Order: sequence, then C-alpha cells, then structure tokens
Amino acid sequence: MRLLVCSLLMVVAATSTALAGPRSFHAGITRITVQDATPFDTLIAYPTDAAEVSVEEGPFRLSAGRDAPVAAGARFPVVLFAHGNGRGGTPMVHANLLLDLARQGFIVVAPFHPGTEKPFVDRPRQIRKALEAMLADPRFSRRADPDRIGMAGFSFGGAVTLIAAGASIDLAHLSAYCRDHADDVRACDGIATDGSWAKVPPGRRSDDALPLKALVLLEPYGAPFAPKGLASVDRPALVYVALRSDLRPEGNGLAVAKALARPPQQVVLPGSHFVFVDPCSPILAARAPEACSDPPDTDRAAIHERVRWEIADFLRANL
Repeated sequence: MRLLVCSLLMVVAATSTALAGPRSFHAGITRITVQDATPFDTLIAYPTDAAEVSVEEGPFRLSAGRDAPVAAGARFPVVLFAHGNGRGGTPMVHANLLLDLARQGFIVVAPFHPGTEKPFVDRPRQIRKALEAMLADPRFSRRADPDRIGMAGFSFGGAVTLIAAGASIDLAHLSAYCRDHADDVRACDGIATDGSWAKVPPGRRSDDALPLKALVLLEPYGAPFAPKGLASVDRPALVYVALRSDLRPEGNGLAVAKALARPPQQVVLPGSHFVFVDPCSPILAARAPEACSDPPDTDRAAIHERVRWEIADFLRANL
C-alpha cells in the first residue's frame, strides 16, 4: 500500500509539473556600448530573480531591475530585436514586449540604431556586433545560449530581420514597386522612381547573416525584397500585419509571407501600423501623436496582451 501511495504521489507530481507553465522571472535591464564606426548603445533585457523597481529611461518608465544579476540555472535563449525607423529610432517604444520576454526566460538584445545613410547595410552589422558584445560580456557569457537565437523586428526592423536571416534586398524591385504603388507612402517615401535604380543589381547575401532559428516580423517593410530574394529564408516565422495600416500589406507583410521558403504563421490584427508600439503615456502622446493614435474601436493594450503571449509561445516552441 505504501508503495502504491508513493507511486500515485509521483504520478500526481509529474502531472502537475507537466501542466505548469514555464518558469517565470523578473525582468532585469542593462545597457552596453557597442563599438562600431559610430558606437551605439544596446539595451539588454534578461531574466533575474531580483525584485523589479520603477526605472526611468528618458521619457519611458519601466518596471525592472537595473543591472540586476542574471537568474541562475540553465542557459537562456536569445532574442535579437530591431526597432523601426530607418533614420534612427529607439527600441524603448517596445519595452513592454522586451521586458515580458525577459520575464518568460529570454535574453533580449535590442540596439539603439544610430542614423545612417546605409541602414540596409549598417543595421544588420550592428545587430551582429550587439550580439557578439552581449555574448562576450561576463554577465551573460555563461547564461546565454548561442545555439538558440531568434530575431524579431518592427517595420524597417522587419527588413533588417530578414536580411539578418539571409534575405537579399533588390533596389530595382523597390523602385519599380514604388513607381506602381505611389499610394504606399510609408514604404516609398524618398525612394527613387525615375529609373535610376533600374539596373542596380540585387544585394548579395549579407556577411552579417546570423544562424537564426525563428523570426517574428511585426508589420515588416517588405517592399525592398523581390520574391527570389526571400526564397532562401527557410525558418519558422510569425508574421503580423495590421488591418488599417498605411504600410500596404499586399506589398509588404503579406508579400513577405507569400515568398518565404517555409509558409509562416500569419496574424492580422485591427489597428494601424503603430498598433505594435506600446500604449503611450501622455508625454509620449504629445510628442508622437501619430505613433500613439489608434483608429476607433482599437484596444491597443488588449492587442499587446495577446501578442506578447503569442510571440513568447512561438519563440519557446522554435528556439
């Protein structure tokens, strides 16, 4: 009888463990400076057992442990994150997602990309250098798993994510697309349509391509890629597009999803292009009204709650 009871208790314990979700942590954050032609800062969000406190990062208020010790235990998978805006920008407008991934057991590497005249070339290199700097940091060298790396990107960062996964841009294709789709203003602002790019050869596979195991594309800027330039990207991918986006989905997110070598998971959400930016504080809403405004009947906070869990589940299953 005693053996039977012990056996039953072991079965119950095993079942409870199987039903329990993955271990949750608190979020830690730190910044590192990465050396490049123009040095740049990189935010690292990571799992910690230390308590979270209120942290101010410029106009952003976060709940995290600044420079807290990394949680002990097994190595954690790594998620690289590329923010939008090819002229500059900040990953802090996605802080809720980055911190949530840290709480769910991922080390997130999110550069503050400086402005550059060649973002298609410079940003993939900056992503690679930020990853190398994190892996060389003694705080993370034994906690990050270099064999489990994924990447996520929003808007222009979606294009950077694809290049880092081995895709090739085609400026002649982009020029032709913008000549024929002048209504896709967000994709085509500043793009030459006078034929001067017609004979520019497609870019070769980037020397900064990374061994990524999974991709998350949030409203990706897909117009710079001809279908053949995406054919070599054979990774599990999760692609989001917004129903009322002014980044036309048929030439961007949906076109990317159609051309990838492996059919991705696709999710269409209500809202505009910026629905993937965190809900804004009053200060941010005053500074960036376009990025902080939503069409009627769009609940950005509820959308983010859903998206954060979907992304974490997808990455956990594929890293």
